[in-house]
Amino acid sequence: MTKEQIIAACKLDCRISSDALNTEFSDLIDAAFLDLEESGIADSSGVPYTPANSDQLVITAVKTYVKLHMGDLLDNAQAQRLEESYWSQKALLKMRNHSSSQITEDAQDESDS
Repeated sequence: MTKEQIIAACKLDCRISSDALNTEFSDLIDAAFLDLEESGIADSSGVPYTPANSDQLVITAVKTYVKLHMGDLLDNAQAQRLEESYWSQKALLKMRNHSSSQITEDAQDESDS
C-alpha cells in the first residue's frame, strides 16, 4: 500500500471525508509505524514495516493507532476499547515476528548440523 492509500483507509475508518486533516493523518501514520518499529515489530527479514512492505495485520494496527489518537472523535469508552485493541494487535504482531525468527533460527541450526 502507499501512504496515500493508508491515509484514505484511516479517513474512512474515522468517517472523515475532508482533506483538511491529511497532514495530521500522515503524522499519526508515521508515529504508528515508529511505535511498531520501537516495539521490535518487523517483517520476517527484520526490516521495520513501512507502508510499502506492510500486510493487512500491520495496516489494521496502524488504522487502530490513528483512530485512537484522533482525540476528540472518541469518548472514554471508545478510547479504552481502541487502546486495548491496539495493544492486542501489537502483541499478535510481536508473536508472529518471534515465531518467524524462531523458525528461521531453528532451520539455520538444523543446516549447521
